[in-house]
Amino acid sequence: MKAVVKKQQTVDALVESFKGATAVYLLNFQGITVDKDNALRKALAAKGVKYHAVKNTLLKRVLEALKVEGLNDSLTGATSVMVGFEEDPLLPAREIEAFHKANPDFLVAKSIYLDGKAMPGSEVVNLSKIPDRKGMIAMIVSIALGPGSTIAGQLKTLQEKLEKESGSEAAPAAAEA
Repeated sequence: MKAVVKKQQTVDALVESFKGATAVYLLNFQGITVDKDNALRKALAAKGVKYHAVKNTLLKRVLEALKVEGLNDSLTGATSVMVGFEEDPLLPAREIEAFHKANPDFLVAKSIYLDGKAMPGSEVVNLSKIPDRKGMIAMIVSIALGPGSTIAGQLKTLQEKLEKESGSEAAPAAAEA
């Protein structure tokens, strides 16, 4: 009976920890060394990313409680879970890809749940390329200032040229009168 209570406490703790998650990433952590896993956990914790290795049966209960559907087929083998929150639901994808650059054989994405739908784990590559909120704002500003400022500068130059030409034409006409 104690094991059942302990499992339920684990499920409840994970559900509470993952509340507000807008993205769920299921990963295969098989073969990762303890040192690499600890370094990964430390780096993720510093960035506010929740990461847990969980038994599939318990994770299934957690996902049901969070109303996350479509990931049950991925709950086989060694499974860990990362969650992304509203501030940056794609941060885990960027972290997974960064980890893959140094460790290509470990932490393979099995499946992803984002925007209310399940996706294959292979989508993590595409998702990791989408910039975060600050990056998107910087892109918008550079677009606005880049060509926009060039066009504004060209219009100002054209206006000054036209004013000069109309001013020089007005001067001879005034001299003739």
